[in-house]
Amino acid sequence: MKREKNCEVIEPPIDHPSRRRMPPLLRECWMLLNYTLMRRLADLDLTPDQYIALRWLTEVTEKGARGLSQKNLCELMTSDPNTIAAMMRRMEKASLVQRAKDPEDGRRLVVSPTPQGIGLYTKASVRAKALEGEALHGLNRKEKEMFLEDLNCLARSCRETFNAIKLSQNS
Repeated sequence: MKREKNCEVIEPPIDHPSRRRMPPLLRECWMLLNYTLMRRLADLDLTPDQYIALRWLTEVTEKGARGLSQKNLCELMTSDPNTIAAMMRRMEKASLVQRAKDPEDGRRLVVSPTPQGIGLYTKASVRAKALEGEALHGLNRKEKEMFLEDLNCLARSCRETFNAIKLSQNS
């Protein structure tokens, strides 16, 4: 009597420990991208975080706003107030940003990029965009758009989860 062999390859479920999971993959991508950007910006004396801050500040001023409050910048950069305040002091000392009291709320500081900061952002953005192109080089235009859209959805979901946890801890 002949036996049939079942040679079907069964993949482990998506949550099986043998599979690489989202947190380590995201961390690996972030660490490699951040390190590479840091090296590419080193001769400009600009850190990746300072680049991101200049990007947000430049984009809002190009749209006609005076700048951003440090609180808004904290939220946009997913950072804490002490880190942003220290970074803004260093950037102000380097003449990349200026901080001024908000005329509508004197307790709040509005941060805006200086012409020197905008110029540095312009140089740095060429390098950052090149890095993004290199990181996504294996994807066609449609796949890049879908990937960035999915990444945006993931970031929004993570932000909602984070905010829900913050709310429950404050209750």
